[in-house]
Amino acid sequence: MSKRKFKDPLWEDPNTKQRVRAKEIHMDESGSTGIIIDRNDTETWELLMADFTEEYIEEQTQKDIEKFRIDRDSKESYRAEEEERARQEALFAEKLVAFEIPEIKDNKNKKLKRRLRKAQTFTEIYAYSAAIIIDTDINNAS
Repeated sequence: MSKRKFKDPLWEDPNTKQRVRAKEIHMDESGSTGIIIDRNDTETWELLMADFTEEYIEEQTQKDIEKFRIDRDSKESYRAEEEERARQEALFAEKLVAFEIPEIKDNKNKKLKRRLRKAQTFTEIYAYSAAIIIDTDINNAS
């Protein structure tokens, strides 16, 4: 019987260090299969420990956890940037629509129009748009 080989061992639970997740390498070169090795399975545990130390498994587990955290933080950062970009694009599109309203387009109040251009929320866009329309109505009534 040929000796079983393993690769990529990691603690399943780094706190208890009772079980190891690893890949068992198939001797027929068909790849590998995920396996969980429990300390109570002394035969398999000893085969694993013949190739790896508990310190090595601990080190690899910590590296894996750190890599996971970095990847997660990177994905969250990317998602937040995408959401902000989409929000900015939606604000810009809404401002374009507002500036197409005849009362806003033809208004001469530079201060109000500047505020509309610099609006950072949809509420500000709607408020300044309404203010410009009211300003136009007041100026046209005179």
